[in-house]
Amino acid sequence: MDDLPSAVGLRDRFNEELPVNYFDGIPIGFYEEDETTGMKHYALYNHFDIVVIINHTVENHQRIVGFEVEPKSIMEGDQRKNIDLKSQTPQWIE
Repeated sequence: MDDLPSAVGLRDRFNEELPVNYFDGIPIGFYEEDETTGMKHYALYNHFDIVVIINHTVENHQRIVGFEVEPKSIMEGDQRKNIDLKSQTPQWIE
């Protein structure tokens, strides 16, 4: 999928009812600021869901025309064994 356009659709983590925001490029993580201390905590995106977008031609062929990437931060180790991927704990960078 080299040289094809990608789109990253980021949803609001606290309100999935809001529309998806699409961005060029693929981010490597995010941060949250602790309201009490003002310290920033950084999380790394370490998993990606990739949706390939295809177009059907009149000759009954399929062509890849783009792809969407949904980055996710999922904690590694024993803690994640029983965690539903939709409610995962981020992989914080210490």
